[in-house]
Amino acid sequence: MEKHIEEPSTEKNITGYFYLLGAVFGGLTGGYIQESFLGAIIGIVVGVALAGFFVGNLLKGREHDR
Repeated sequence: MEKHIEEPSTEKNITGYFYLLGAVFGGLTGGYIQESFLGAIIGIVVGVALAGFFVGNLLKGREHDR
């Protein structure tokens, strides 16, 4: 059998950007709607949770689009 040598991947891991965007815009949205610091914290948590769902389920099989 032939052994195939895999070349190192040159793709960048961009999942961290989605978590960062979810946290920033979730915090801004929560803070704006609730007009409080607690609302901003809750918005950050919800934004990171939605980003995790996006990265884990929706972004998983779309390597060709990036």
